[in-house]
Amino acid sequence: MKKLFKTTVAALAVSSAMFAGAASAQQKIGVVDMMQVFQQLPQREQISQQLQTEFQDRFEEMRQLEQKIQELRQKQERDASVMSADEKTQLNRELEQLVAEAQLKSKALQEDTRRRQSEERDELLGKVQNAINSVAEAGDYDLVLQSNAVAFMKSDNDLSAKVVEEMSSNSGN
Repeated sequence: MKKLFKTTVAALAVSSAMFAGAASAQQKIGVVDMMQVFQQLPQREQISQQLQTEFQDRFEEMRQLEQKIQELRQKQERDASVMSADEKTQLNRELEQLVAEAQLKSKALQEDTRRRQSEERDELLGKVQNAINSVAEAGDYDLVLQSNAVAFMKSDNDLSAKVVEEMSSNSGN
């Protein structure tokens, strides 16, 4: 009987130790909805305004160039019957040259704006990652996943609002 009692106590001790080990092995997991975070960031509007200001002169130049092309086309249609062949040829050449210039400048402007948007997005993404790390460390999370990689989560695990709050408090950086 004494041997049975010792065996039972030993078995309980081992199972208790195993249960405690399993409980401590659980990880705290958080989830972040990156689309939601980016849509709510105060920095997003600042970056948009900054880029608009940065490229404002070039956008204005394109608008004026397009307006001049439109005016020449209207002149071509309006005065075609009273223009000499040389005048028509000269006008066509000028129009073709302006259209080619506009296409070249438009392509360069699109590439430059796309590049700058990408640079700003990458910089902002780095700041968001730092905010995620800060929130995860403060909340003692072992793992943080993006919401598009998760099939189900409890709303308690959604850290998106906390990340936006962290980014908002650091928006001066």
